[in-house]
Order: sequence, then C-alpha cells, then structure tokens
Amino acid sequence: MFLALLFGQSELDITNTQYGALQSTVSAVNTILPILGGLFIDAFGTTSGSLIATSLIMLGNLIISISTHTRSFSTMVVGRILYGLGSGTITVVQETILGSWFKGKGLAITIAIQITTSRIASFLSMGTAIPVADRFGFYGAAFWANFVVCAISFGINLIYMVAMRRIHSNAPQQMLNRLRSKHKFNPRLVLFLFGIYWLIIVESFTLGGGWNSFLHINSELVKLRFGVNDAVAAWSASVSQIMPIFLVPFLGWFFDFFGLRTDMLVLSTGLFTLSMVFLGFTMASPIIGLIIFSISLALGPLSEITAISLILPSNSLGTGLGIYKSAMNIGSTIVDIVVGVLQDRGSQLVEDTEHSYDYVMAFFVAWGALSTLVASAIFFVDKFKWNSLLRSNSETRKEAYHAVKSKIKRPMIYALASNWRDHVSFWNYIPLITLAALLVISWILFGLKLA
Repeated sequence: MFLALLFGQSELDITNTQYGALQSTVSAVNTILPILGGLFIDAFGTTSGSLIATSLIMLGNLIISISTHTRSFSTMVVGRILYGLGSGTITVVQETILGSWFKGKGLAITIAIQITTSRIASFLSMGTAIPVADRFGFYGAAFWANFVVCAISFGINLIYMVAMRRIHSNAPQQMLNRLRSKHKFNPRLVLFLFGIYWLIIVESFTLGGGWNSFLHINSELVKLRFGVNDAVAAWSASVSQIMPIFLVPFLGWFFDFFGLRTDMLVLSTGLFTLSMVFLGFTMASPIIGLIIFSISLALGPLSEITAISLILPSNSLGTGLGIYKSAMNIGSTIVDIVVGVLQDRGSQLVEDTEHSYDYVMAFFVAWGALSTLVASAIFFVDKFKWNSLLRSNSETRKEAYHAVKSKIKRPMIYALASNWRDHVSFWNYIPLITLAALLVISWILFGLKLA
C-alpha cells in the first residue's frame, strides 16, 4: 500500500511535505483509534471490532482506487483516513486474540506467525505494485489490486464471525461465564500500569515511528540516491520487508525456548541505526542496508508485543496493545512530516539528487540512537526490577513470574479498590499527559502540512 502511493505522488503533483502528510493520514487517524479500539475490545470482545475494522479497510481502499481516476488529492486523503481507521484496530484485534489464548507457552510463535503473514503481504505488495501498474498502463491498477485483496479479507472475516458464533452456541455455559469474567475490564487500571510498560510505549514511539516512516520513503531513497529505475527501486525496497518473513517464525520459537526479548530489542535498535548509516552515508549496495533494516524489523515488534503480553493481565491486554499501537502511530505521524520537511529542505539546498536525502538520513541515525537508549533502559529495568521476566523462556518463566506476581496483580487490586484515589499520585498521570501532548502535537503538524 505504501509503495503504491509513490505513483500518486507524481500523478497528483504534490510536494514531498504533502506526500509525507498523505502517508501520515493512516498513522494520524490511528494515534487515538487503537486506544479506543482496545477499550472496546476489552469491554465487548473481538468479533464486533473485527467486522467494523475490515469494513472500513475495504471502503477506504475503494475510495482511494476511485481517486486515481479523478486525480483528486482530497479524495485520496479521505480514503486513506477510512483505511487507517480500520487498519489500526484490526491489528489490535489480532494480537489481543493471540495474547489472550496463548498467554503461556506458544505465545511468541503464534504472534510470530501473525507478523510473518503481514510481512509477506507487504513484501508482495511493494514488489508487485509497479509491475501491476505497467501491465495495465495505469498507476491506479495497483490500488484496485489492493481493494480486491481487502474485499477477500472482509469475506474471510465474515466466515470467522459465523464460526465463532457456532462455537459459542455449542460451548457450555460454565465455560462462557469463565471467559466473560476473564475479560472484565476496569478503565482505572490504566492509571496503575507499570513503569516498564511505559518504557516499551516510549520505544514504540521512537523505534516504531522510525520503522514506519522509513518504509514510506525507502523506494524513493534507493531510486534517487543510487540512480536506479522505478522497478529496480521497488524490488530493492521490498527487501526491507523480506527478513521478517524468514526470521520471525524462528524468533517465535527462540523466544519461547530461550527468552532474551530485551536483548533482541536492544539489538534491533542498534541494527536500525546501522542500516541508516549504510543507506545514507555510504555507497555500498543498498541491499546491504535494507537487509540490516529488515533484520531490525524482524527482531523489534515481536520482542515488544510478547513483552507486553507477558506483563499485562488478559483483561487489560486490548487496551495495553491499543496504547502501544497508538504511540507507534503518533511517532510515525510526527516522523513522516519531519522527514517530508527535511527532504524538501534538502532538495532546495542540494542540486545533486544523490544527496537530497542527507538531512533525512542524519535525522534517522539520531532517532535510532535515541531508541537504543530507551531499549537499554528497558533491559536494565527488567533485569533489576522484574527478575528478568522479559528475558525468561518457557521453562524459567514460572519462577520469574512468581517473584513479581504481587507486583503484576497490584494495578488490578488498586483499580478495583473503593479507595483507589488514595493510590493515585501526580506521577500516575505523567505517562497519560505525555501521550496526550504528543497526540496533540502530531495532529497539529498533520493539519498544518496537509493544508
């Protein structure tokens, strides 16, 4: 989907800053929707949320496809917004289902399969967008191909809904009551979430925002900096999606049997920074930098998502993952627009297109260094405050969990207590205030640049 927008950039005659704003429409609408979606899922379950999400995704892609015929920038923005409303919620739905049913052994491998499937789709989308457009002689053909895939996804979701209703109708009442009690949620629990959880949210903002924004511009970067044609740039850029396809299933097994989630998260941030150095400041083959980036993209998300699933109770997992996705999209929205501004600035100051991305890549290197500091903080907090729970494997997890069991249960105890206000201090509001401030900033930047 992101690569297909490269056709729209030239056809719609927009600047790099406007293109960055167009790219950020999906992340902008998902700065708050995943939180609301997570709350909805925790309160009402996943089936209704999945139907709404797939409907919005399909409708959004239909409008985007129509906009390629009308050559309307505003119509494409509307379609992107609707698509974004659905795409942010559907990932929360998927990960909440997996996190709830595979809380113990098998959690990492099941989430790994979900991530791998997503990356395969992204890889094929990026690699086939230009050939599809060339085959039909119209850049909008790539968008219509996206719509067909989304329509198929909607149909599969209907099948899932029917299957779940049959399962529930045949399940014993005692089992249904147990499942309902498992998913009772108290919104006050958000005030008592752990410091290590909020560090993961900060990492989602930094590293996640960097990943997403780079994926939006990597094809054009390869084209301009290394002087290749559109088709070669597209397939080269698709390499950034290929390593998760092969590595993530193995990593799922690795995390279940060896743990070391925080170690892999630190490694992921380091590889992201290294890849930006290779791609921005050396003339080595771009494939090298893109493969390094791709390894980072394989290591990081699985580390973060499985870590959140380990430390949060099932009845708050949807909300916890929703905040995680929201922070990532806030970061992506801000970084997308910053990158667009830096790219326009670089194009104005540097006549040689080979160096027009120098400002952008310098920013990415600094952003990667910041994410490495955050990942290192998560590593040490887990080691010294959480008995290395996030580094534990399926065998040592019970012992590590037992050591911090009272700490994990404390937020729910406080949230349900009649005197819960006695346990709330100013510091409990700091993460929420910070997240809200960044949300406002992202929307202000988005509105200014879109205008």
